[in-house]
Parts: sequence; structure tokens; C-alpha cells
Amino acid sequence: MTHSGADASSPSWVTDRMMEPRLAPSRNGVAPGERELVEILKAATTVPDHGGLKPWRFAVVNDAGHERFGDALVAGLHHERGSDLLDSVVNKIREKAFAAPCCVMVIGSPVSGSNVPEWEQLVSASCTGYAMVLAATFLGFGAIWKSASVLHTPPVRSLFGATDREQLLGWVNIGTPEDVGDRDSRERTDPELSALVTVIDGGGAHSLPQ
Repeated sequence: MTHSGADASSPSWVTDRMMEPRLAPSRNGVAPGERELVEILKAATTVPDHGGLKPWRFAVVNDAGHERFGDALVAGLHHERGSDLLDSVVNKIREKAFAAPCCVMVIGSPVSGSNVPEWEQLVSASCTGYAMVLAATFLGFGAIWKSASVLHTPPVRSLFGATDREQLLGWVNIGTPEDVGDRDSRERTDPELSALVTVIDGGGAHSLPQ
């Protein structure tokens, strides 16, 4: 599956694609094939990585794995908030596991004994999720980063085999894009870079001109 809307020969093709609205995957869509998934995961490993530590790993949730993921999310919710919960609350968190045909959990796995601080290793691991979203989008899939407040709970950590040093940083939902009418043509609003960027030069510090 590939994207056919943009002119890949244009020098600005990548930045043009990055500025487009990104679509969420359809719940009933098609997951990436094995070759496409491998390409997406390879792209995820190209992020900045001080020391070449690769302080991350991934877990792919497919097929019946969604049931196990949903059960773990519910168990994590009960662990946090007790057993007396409304069905609507329980169902809402369970449904997170079924929002796309493929889910890839991003797991920060810091390397101990390194002079690279743990926070920097976790930042590197977090970048892999964005790289996955971009790679999946460029291949024509819908992709979106997701999280939940229960990722730190024992039931969810146990499902993904997280060690004491590891953190579940969120997951990327991937699949054929949902049909959202005219969302494809919705323009992103350019950010006010003058409010976000400071330029430091020989004359001091000043805002970036628009």
C-alpha cells in the first residue's frame, strides 16, 4: 500500500507530507502486511540515539492479541480505581484495544551503566513512535499515537513483559485510513513560530521573524 496523492519527485515532498492532516486508522480496516510492518519498524529505529544504545523495544498487537490487550487495560483500570465502575467506563477503556487492526506498543528500555542519562534514552525511545506514524502515513496507512492512564499498572506491564526499568510510552494504531469525508482536504494552521522560536546571534536573542 502506497500513497499516490503527492509528487514524490518534488524536493519538498517529505515536508509537504508531514504538514498534511494525518488520518486515523479504521477500526475495521486492514493491518499492514508483514513486509510493510517491517518497513515501519525499521523506520522507527532511525531516530536520534546517543551512543547507539537502542533503548527501546516494540510489541505488536494483532488478531486475538487485541482481546488480551483489552483485558489488560480493564484490569489496570480496576487496579487503579477499584471494582465498582460503570460499564460505560470499563467499555471505554477496553475499546482502546480495538481501535485499529494493528497496535504497536513503544517500550522505553533504558540501558543501565551508560553515561547517557535515562531521560535522554527515554526521549529517544519516544521518538520511535513519531517515526512509526510518519512511516505508516507515507505508506498510505492511517496512523495515530495513543496512550492510556493505566499503562503503568501491573496488569498492563505484565502483558508486555516490562521490566522494572522499562516504561510503556504509548502505542501506535495502524491500519487502512478511516473514511472521514473532507478531512483529507482540511488545512493545518501554520504555527506562530515567532512565539515558539528564539534566535541567539551576535546581537543577542530575538524572536524568529515570520
